[in-house]
Amino acid sequence: MGVIFNISYNADRRQLCSVSDDRSIRLWSTDGAANAVLVLYGHTARVWNCQLLDDVIVSIGEDATCKVWSYLGEVLYTFTGHKGCSIWSLAVDKDNRILATGGGDSSIRLWRLDEKKTAAVSTTDLVKVDVGVVEKLKLKRSSKVSSALDISDLTPRHVTVTNTGEVLVLIQCGALLAYKLPSQTWRCLMYDPQFQSYGVMSVAPSKKMAALGNIDGHLKVVQLDNIESSAAEKHVFQGKVLNVIWASSEDLFASGPGGHLDWYKVTTDSCDTINLIIRSKFILPSARQHWATAVSVLADEGILCGDRRGSLHVYSYDSNTLGGSHSTGQSLQRLPPCHSLFGIHGKTGVTSVCLHDGMIYSTGRDGTYRQHILKRDEEGIAKLQLLNTFKVSKGFQWLERIVFPSDEEMQILGFHTNQFLVWSVTRSERLIEVECGGGHRTWGYTVCDVGSESIATFACVKAQQIFIHRVPWQLGSRQTIVKQALHGNQVTCVKHLASFSSINEEGVEYAVCATGSEDTTVNIVMLYLRRPSNPKILHRLQAHISRVCALASCPSPLKGDKHQLSQSVLLFSVGGRCALQCWRVNLKQQNGPSSPELCCQVEHLVSYGTVDGVERRRLLKKSADLVDPETRYMDVTVWQDAVSTQTVHIAVAGSDACVRLFDLDESSRNLTLQSVTPCHDACVLSVTHLSHQSDDFIATLILTAATNGKILIWDSRQGTVVNGTLESNKGTGTSNLHHALQSTHKTLGKYLLELHHHQSGVNCLSSVQLHNDIYLLASGGDDNSLSVSIVQLSRSENNDVGVKCLNTFGLPNAHAAQVSGLHFISQSCLVSTSVDQRINLWMVEVSSDNQSISKVQLSGSKFSHIADVSCMDIWVSRSGIPHFITSGQGLQVLHIAKDQYQS
Repeated sequence: MGVIFNISYNADRRQLCSVSDDRSIRLWSTDGAANAVLVLYGHTARVWNCQLLDDVIVSIGEDATCKVWSYLGEVLYTFTGHKGCSIWSLAVDKDNRILATGGGDSSIRLWRLDEKKTAAVSTTDLVKVDVGVVEKLKLKRSSKVSSALDISDLTPRHVTVTNTGEVLVLIQCGALLAYKLPSQTWRCLMYDPQFQSYGVMSVAPSKKMAALGNIDGHLKVVQLDNIESSAAEKHVFQGKVLNVIWASSEDLFASGPGGHLDWYKVTTDSCDTINLIIRSKFILPSARQHWATAVSVLADEGILCGDRRGSLHVYSYDSNTLGGSHSTGQSLQRLPPCHSLFGIHGKTGVTSVCLHDGMIYSTGRDGTYRQHILKRDEEGIAKLQLLNTFKVSKGFQWLERIVFPSDEEMQILGFHTNQFLVWSVTRSERLIEVECGGGHRTWGYTVCDVGSESIATFACVKAQQIFIHRVPWQLGSRQTIVKQALHGNQVTCVKHLASFSSINEEGVEYAVCATGSEDTTVNIVMLYLRRPSNPKILHRLQAHISRVCALASCPSPLKGDKHQLSQSVLLFSVGGRCALQCWRVNLKQQNGPSSPELCCQVEHLVSYGTVDGVERRRLLKKSADLVDPETRYMDVTVWQDAVSTQTVHIAVAGSDACVRLFDLDESSRNLTLQSVTPCHDACVLSVTHLSHQSDDFIATLILTAATNGKILIWDSRQGTVVNGTLESNKGTGTSNLHHALQSTHKTLGKYLLELHHHQSGVNCLSSVQLHNDIYLLASGGDDNSLSVSIVQLSRSENNDVGVKCLNTFGLPNAHAAQVSGLHFISQSCLVSTSVDQRINLWMVEVSSDNQSISKVQLSGSKFSHIADVSCMDIWVSRSGIPHFITSGQGLQVLHIAKDQYQS
């Protein structure tokens, strides 16, 4: 027994239920019994709350699950949809049998309790092939008595499911059978001895035709709804057909030896005769395993093909040169790909490709699905460009297919451990899970209407039998999301990206921000200003494998902020495993009643660190300049070069006491490591920059702060540039380290000034220009104090930059806990926030000659609703009002009236 967190009482049953940190749920009788009537164990962590209904017990816990139990101790439902840890709150509508849960991910979800259990309405069967049906078909086709079938002739080779719920099976003897559910009757569609022992099969999206290939290179297409009609057959390869793929109900692709890929148009005439017309021929790049596994026709843009090697290939074709109705294909030349992304899904192969809403999606057995876009270069050649890479859930590696039941719903089909899963990406939950024994290379799945309900049917081959599982589809969509999830853990950082004025609503403004979290994700969110609203998730980015520590942004040098309706921003994120990620975020307002007000497209440009797979880790391991994988990048700041506007400079603070400088060329996607500077004897917590421009000189200073309480100021122009360049592989978003890791990194040079204003770690820095070469510099630290200094820049005769501190004003107890955020709003106004959940507004008075600080006075203080405040960012809206956002266990946006900060 442990601490009891909650108790629920049911007066009708005269029972109460208690939950505890020992992970147990105990049912007690109020009739005076000393011992628990029932003890339930099922949660993997502490149990926070429970509710007693008349027929079930409902519990929630730290394992982010909601469980429904019978009074016999059986788990009826396990609801999983909340991200991260803990479902904290529970409410029950007993009349309508609806549960409401609120989690640590900021989401609120509703769950329906059906009258029947899942086990009572789902069915699982192991079906054997009917010998009599096959014998009758053989006799009919051969017109003579055939020899008795051997048991091995009935072995299923391929299986799939049609949209009518029929299970199609190609068996060893060359027969194609259909098993009808729920009547459990067989019918034969085809018997052809040419397809004995070996055969591949695929069913058209319309489910009206099936294509088969055999070991002799024959391709055969049969109709499923009219077995009496004649089939179409062609000899297509000198060798076996390795795969047949339907890109649409009319576009059929056959893959053969030597990387050959043929494209056929399939039509039927008025007599239901099938016609196979060759359209074009392609050749896959040479590889050990180079046959096609997935194909999609991209309208007039070309053909997209995924192969067994895990590569994606784009083929261009001229519609005027496609094979016509009388073409035999003999005169067609095999076309090579115009662009390829080699090994993008690893050696396990590409499993599917599809086009949805202008985006191209691919899946693989490497546990990722990737988002691409097709672009044409200056010569008009179509090239595939990787935008983002996503992982579904931990351990879910075998991804087979992406489906889009609606514009707002994305589902992933695949295998995880011993189960077949249908996973909702939108809802972040398992819709269907079938214990089928693990991954299968031949399987089928569909959702079809049977009477008044929809039935999901899954079939595969298991132990030389046909495994069929059916479940009502309503069970897979029991959840309703009332409030969308933000992050599964604490929000560690937040960064403002852009502001917009609403097109559809006059006077309404909203901001787009990026948030990073301990759950390793970066979210692009839209927030309405000065009115209650929930953050709307525009995009989720999953490139990190460890905590995201800091974010930075700047306008894109290529596109920039050209007009109010469209903005393009470069977003940088840093975190654990010495990871640096760079994205381009394109934001565009849309005017239309049926379209979303803001369209967000995110493109992953380049990355650095130990996060890009096996090849990256091997290169780092071989390098003499190995970066400790335990190194964390704590903070990041970016600025555009004053001379070369196409170059973006990035300064990154590391836990190894070093500051790294990078240069990014956005057009070529080159990330160049310029210098590695051991600037402190302790972990560097914060880094920012100060860009000075005057008639006398231009300079960019880098300010660093560490756990030793020191602040150092550096001139970014000093030091020797390193020649190592991280060059992005075309389209893959990864980097080539071969040259960079051989380089000898050098330091920035001597620092210009050292300030020691804190007793421990300095978490945040901010600066503002007072006059010409005089600046205010503020810092906040773990010692709860604030420090404001006046620094002056100068230039010597040999153009060296100098910095000196003129005056410092300290506030030892500015907050009751460590200061976690700090920003200047103006020359006289400073905002700070802290773990004590206070947001303080400070007025800074400076002498008339700008040489000393008269006082720093608290002007106002406001309580923040966000616990464990970790970061703060500030911006000025389109209407000129300063807004700031705090992050921690959630997000909060506030604004400041002009009379509060104007001097």
